[in-house]
Amino acid sequence: MSDPGATDSGDGDLTAVSEPPPRTAVARPSHPAQRPVAGPRVFILPLGTGLVLVGAGLGLGLFALRLRRG
Repeated sequence: MSDPGATDSGDGDLTAVSEPPPRTAVARPSHPAQRPVAGPRVFILPLGTGLVLVGAGLGLGLFALRLRRG
């Protein structure tokens, strides 16, 4: 007779064992010295550019009015 406190690890007991995920290859850059491309660059105009453009627009407008009248 078997002891009621003892555990029986017979062939009928199935336990689930998780398998580790398969390893995947890590992509390495071909030229490690080069930095990856960040995307399109935004060119910021220096301060005062807007004032110059507004002044040029007003100047052309006034010049056109003067040509039209004269």
